[in-house]
Amino acid sequence: MARVPDAVTDWRTQLTPITVDGLRTLVLDSGMGDPVVFLHGIPTQAFLWRDVAQVVSHRWRVIAPDLLGFGFADRTADADLSPIGQATFIQRVLSELGAERYALVVHDYGALVGAELLARDDGQVTDLVVLNTSLWADDWNGSRPGPFSLLKLPGVGEAAFRVARKFMLREAFRMYVSERQRMTSDVMDVYWHPFTDGYGDVLLRLFREGAERMNEQAFCRWRDAFESFDRPALVVWGGRDPTFRTHLGRRIASILPAGNLEVFEHSNHFVPEDRPEALARLITVFLSGRYKG
Repeated sequence: MARVPDAVTDWRTQLTPITVDGLRTLVLDSGMGDPVVFLHGIPTQAFLWRDVAQVVSHRWRVIAPDLLGFGFADRTADADLSPIGQATFIQRVLSELGAERYALVVHDYGALVGAELLARDDGQVTDLVVLNTSLWADDWNGSRPGPFSLLKLPGVGEAAFRVARKFMLREAFRMYVSERQRMTSDVMDVYWHPFTDGYGDVLLRLFREGAERMNEQAFCRWRDAFESFDRPALVVWGGRDPTFRTHLGRRIASILPAGNLEVFEHSNHFVPEDRPEALARLITVFLSGRYKG
């Protein structure tokens, strides 16, 4: 058995295991006060929020779970990995943690999970922060280029993961992170670790089976949920994102009744990696009610 890198072990010791309905995930649960729930996207994990959480947890309780199939969470063949299935799982995790009302911070695929939570919302979500994502089906199921586009092709994805190595993931991240010096060997060890434990199969399922449940009807439901969310909302965008460009941030902010947009012009898709301290300060100001727009 290959040795687990120290950085992976160190990160795992900071997480709390939670099991609901026989499915297990690990959760970063730190700080005290009102809960702030952070949902990551593809191909990351709760680790994405580590530096943001250090600041936000000074005043609030940070809850950042690994989505089902991601990070250290279970990867079972029959688990529903769609935003609908993920939202059901996250609701049960939050109930187990006693988080009845919470602010919600979402990024990438996590924003679709968050949108499904909003579609079911009866007041649990008090505030919303949205980072680089899309609420339009073509941006997820269409033919727009991205580092995982070829995974949809039969045989190609399987072959790609057989030869994949950590340095290849680092090169993929370089397309989406401006502050590349932050992607150290230790950081990449943590991001790479799930790929040594079946995460490639999760990605293949998401990209090949996702269209069935991520259809136009689902995206209409999620946009309707955003349009109905009349509580404080902030859209934060990395302006150099080559996939989810800034016009999408503007569109999302425009459909939120109380939405505002902040663009980090020199950041890329992963703002929590590029500007974690600045992002954390912005979230703190926003949740404190001191954001002026």
